[in-house]
Amino acid sequence: MEDNTIIDMLEGEFTHVIYKSDNYMVSRFKTAEGTITVTGPSFDFERNEKYILTGTYVEHPRYGFQFAMLTVEKYVSTQADEIVSFLAGKSFPGVGKKAAKKIYDHFGSETLRLLKEDPQRIYELDLSEKQILSIISGFEAMNDPQNEIMLYLVSNGFNNAEAQKIFNRFKLATYEVGQDNPFRYYNEIYGISFDKVRRFAAKVNFEDMENKYREAYLIYLLTEYTFNSGDIYIMYDKLVQMLAYYGGMDNLDEIIERCIEKNYLYRQGERLYLYNDHYDEVYIAEYIRNFNSNMKLDDELIEEGIEERENELKISYHEKQKEAIKAFFKEDLSIVVGGPGTGKTTIVKAMADIFKEAFPFSNLIVVAPTGRAAKRINEICEVESKTIHSLLRWNKEDNSFVFNVENPILYDALIIDEFSMVDNNLFACLLKACSRVKKICIIGDNDQLPSIRPGNVLNDLIESGLIKVTELQFNYRQNEGNEIIKLANAIKNDEADLSDYDTDISFYDIDTDAFNVIDLIREDLNQGYSLDEIQVLTPMYKGEWGIDNLNLQLQAAFNPRGFNKAEKKAGKYLFRTGDKILQLKNRPSDDVYNGDIGILEEIDDKEKYLMVNYAGTYVFYQYEELNDIALAYAMSVHKSQGSEYQIVYFIFSRNNIHMLNRNLIYTAISRAKKRLVIIGKQELFTKGLAKAMKKRNTSLGELLKDEK
Repeated sequence: MEDNTIIDMLEGEFTHVIYKSDNYMVSRFKTAEGTITVTGPSFDFERNEKYILTGTYVEHPRYGFQFAMLTVEKYVSTQADEIVSFLAGKSFPGVGKKAAKKIYDHFGSETLRLLKEDPQRIYELDLSEKQILSIISGFEAMNDPQNEIMLYLVSNGFNNAEAQKIFNRFKLATYEVGQDNPFRYYNEIYGISFDKVRRFAAKVNFEDMENKYREAYLIYLLTEYTFNSGDIYIMYDKLVQMLAYYGGMDNLDEIIERCIEKNYLYRQGERLYLYNDHYDEVYIAEYIRNFNSNMKLDDELIEEGIEERENELKISYHEKQKEAIKAFFKEDLSIVVGGPGTGKTTIVKAMADIFKEAFPFSNLIVVAPTGRAAKRINEICEVESKTIHSLLRWNKEDNSFVFNVENPILYDALIIDEFSMVDNNLFACLLKACSRVKKICIIGDNDQLPSIRPGNVLNDLIESGLIKVTELQFNYRQNEGNEIIKLANAIKNDEADLSDYDTDISFYDIDTDAFNVIDLIREDLNQGYSLDEIQVLTPMYKGEWGIDNLNLQLQAAFNPRGFNKAEKKAGKYLFRTGDKILQLKNRPSDDVYNGDIGILEEIDDKEKYLMVNYAGTYVFYQYEELNDIALAYAMSVHKSQGSEYQIVYFIFSRNNIHMLNRNLIYTAISRAKKRLVIIGKQELFTKGLAKAMKKRNTSLGELLKDEK
């Protein structure tokens, strides 16, 4: 790629000023990807308001990664999108977004009120008879109490999904709750926007409003903090320091006590937890400490089972593999850790096969956090496997599961693969459904990145000393001369040196070497590899070497416009038939999950949907659902976890240095099976390897060791 300056757009919420003069200022903004420093001309930003900035991402030699602002405009928040979405929703069949926007353009912000008062006014527009009748009957049905409440919520800035969640929680009391303390919409419901509730609350005159706002704001800040840091709790002094950036908080101790009384927060000494996060840790610890069954197998039968597998597969298990298999049958709960190529999947097959023979009237299932990992287990091991969300039957509307304490899963043994990706909450939810389970084996790689959401479960369990842990060290791929495995092991042992590799690993200096990523990938394709077998990974979304720009460049090169290719613009992407597609959210009803990759096979502009093929699973996306997917030619390292590719391109620049660390680099390079191409600066690579991830603040380990 040529070294052209890329003009980026940044959307963020202004938090505070670091420095300001008449002509220049340095400030901090909160974005979807984290907090960032912004430099540029002086401007009178309003605290906690959103702005759209244009400029470039830069690496300051002293102050690090920043955004150099060129222009600024205030983000204008209107109800237009919510009203259009409502009119194009289930209440008005046959009215698509185009007609809904036409209606909004005609009636403006008073659309819902005017049509509810007189649905016949829809005849003022040139719509089809079917659409007109749908609008009239839909608004006439608004006399139903639920529809009345839905209309009330949408009219006040909530979208369809949010309005439904609020109604599901408070039912016919929704209006009264909104008048008494609208912040309960945020405090007590998963997935409701704090900003929308705050704007709604500004229209309502309710008792003790300032303190109720502070309660919600404190919960909001802690939710943001735990998500961004991975910590389960925050120390009181750090909370005070964090609040100081936002102007402080009056009567903080009183607000904390109010939140504790309402089970929003939990306090232990100087530690403050979100109540549900603390409850998850307590539940996990109690479950593990009390987990006990008599489903064990004699050594002789285990040895026979292992020998039968070796004869059948014509292999010899390493002693550590045998130790892991034996631990599964001798212990109620066991852990197996190991890097890529250490034979983790092979022992899963042995465990499953021996279990079927030894316990013919019992059942076993293997689960994983991602669809790809679950499918790989199913194909290799010929054993029932699902994602955790699919097993528990996740309801994304309220973040609940069908299977829980009252309705347990009907399995006797559980193997959990790719466990490093499992967070505290997901593990707690899984265990709540496991009252009938008699045997659990956890399999993972504790050198990979931890879960995206808060917690450090795998390492907490290992360090507790309560669970039998087997570490697989012998590497079968390294035995075959695989340099990628050698590098992975060198990283684990703090001995990595890129100059030691030249066969399976290529390194290009991002600033000085003459290369072109597109040409390199085209060579791979000419060697017989497919785009599905090649994956570009990079830590960040913005900038020349970020995910967004790489996706556009790679799409143009490997799936250009063509006569028979349909297209659909959605947000920052122009989707095109033949595109490589990344699923961004769990979608259990369609059996696709966050991180799954498919091919876009159809765009139907008349019926307004896209169809993506995920290895034989066909998923349809209505146009309003396109924020669930992205282009997948390039993706983040986090999104790649649980997957392996024949060839991986790992790209990083100075703009990424604050994100580079040992775990991220190890995770990225260990996704590659045959060949690894590293594009970056060797000194940045070395610095990243020397940077350990901050240890997350969790208390699960302490709870597991607690003798009380």
